[in-house]
Order: sequence, then C-alpha cells, then structure tokens
Amino acid sequence: MSYEEVLIVARTRMGGGRVCIGGLSSVGENLRLMNQGCRSDVAGESPYRIGEWWKVKCEPCGEQKPPHVEDVAVAERSRIKTESDLGAYLLAHTAPWKGPIQTLFDEKIRFTNNGGGYISPDDVPTHATGFWIPDRDLDLESDARGKTGYYYDGVRHLSYVGTQDEVAKIKKGQLVRVSLARWWKPENADADFEERCYAQLSGSF
Repeated sequence: MSYEEVLIVARTRMGGGRVCIGGLSSVGENLRLMNQGCRSDVAGESPYRIGEWWKVKCEPCGEQKPPHVEDVAVAERSRIKTESDLGAYLLAHTAPWKGPIQTLFDEKIRFTNNGGGYISPDDVPTHATGFWIPDRDLDLESDARGKTGYYYDGVRHLSYVGTQDEVAKIKKGQLVRVSLARWWKPENADADFEERCYAQLSGSF
C-alpha cells in the first residue's frame, strides 16, 4: 500500500443509494476511492466532498478491466484541506479534451440512435474518467423516460449523474468532468448484443 494525497473531483450517483468518489492525485493520477471491500459506500456514509484534499493509504483493487483501471481500496484516510479554486487547479493540472463531443475518450466515443454516448468493447480508451472543455453550450434536458442529460447538439448527449445541483446550461469553454459507467447490457438482450460503457457527465467547474 502507498499513501496518496487526493483531491476529490466528483461524487457520482449509483444504484442502491451508493456514490462513486472520483479523485485526482497530487501527481495527476485519476483514482476512484473505494472502501476496503472494493465497493462504493452509501452516499450518507461517504465523508468525501468535492474540492477537499485527503491523505489516503490505498492500493489497486477489483478487476481492473479497461477502461476501469482507477479503483483503489482505501485503508486509512484523513482530511487535509479544501482547494481554494478547484476549477483553476484542474485546468492547471489536467489535460482536458477540447472541442466537439466526439473528441471524448480519445475519440473512441460512439452514439446510440437516441444520441446517448457509449464505448464499445471493440475500441476501448485507456481510462474511464477525464475532463472536457466543450466548444458549444450543453443544455440540460429530459428524455421520454424522464432521465436528465446534457445535450450537445439537441441529439448527442451525456447522462447527468452528479450530486451537485443541476444547472440549466453549461457554457461552452467551461470545464466539465466525464466518466464511463461499468460494462453493461440489458438482461433481455440478445446473446450477441455487446456490453457497453455508457458515458456520463458528473460535474462542472
């Protein structure tokens, strides 16, 4: 195990009331902070808040199946401080994708007929998380199922899964965090239907 200083950059809603904690280490490594059982905690039991620095003792855990290679199990943790300007820090210490939505995830993102972004097992990026500076406004809309997402051009979109309050519009040029859900396919899908990682937006700065 090793000690890491980690900046909390995202709290992402999951099923079962759990929350996925996204972090960025002081050396620029994307991490997903899990408990000692290599699971995400229930939201009310997770102490991490966006913008906080934590010192954690951790080690890689779980399957580490690309693109999800960020999981670490935390054995010890202590809060250090709060970052005074989170957006400025991230701009200075990350390399966001810039431009249209198709640049996301090393230009490996694809889109369903309904416009939802996803990754296919035929073309997998190196990581499941990253940052993006879009070249146009992203508008918050709901689809026919009532699920909210940020729409890039009225069709192509990313589901919103963050715990921060939703805003009606994310302005072009504003930094956002994006991530990929775990590999999944519908239970009633045909045997030859591929698993996919669906793209999500978890916060803006």
